Amino acid sequence: MKTHLMSLALVVAATGCATVRLSPERLEGAQSSVRAAQEQGAGSIPKARLHLQLATDQIAESRKLASDGDERAPLMLARGQADAELALGLAREVTVHLDAVQAEEALTELKKSPSP
Repeated sequence: MKTHLMSLALVVAATGCATVRLSPERLEGAQSSVRAAQEQGAGSIPKARLHLQLATDQIAESRKLASDGDERAPLMLARGQADAELALGLAREVTVHLDAVQAEEALTELKKSPSP
């Protein structure tokens, strides 16, 4: 009985120090999404900036969870990537909207000018 308890204690101690391995491809994908959102200007758009910050925080938290052996690390990484992609989408939406407004203004100016 004593040997069984000692074995159990060693197993618990060993698993308590274990790390969870994050897929390098998924980690790079999440970081790439953050970079793309930053390059698209998400930092200057309030809604996009919020999701960009969430993404950055969640990716960092996923690394910490992984090093602590917490099995929620891949889920936190997925949340980070989703928020980074949302930030990117919101930033692109603003860019497309501004381009559409500029095109509409240019068209209005063309209609005002006399035809030859």
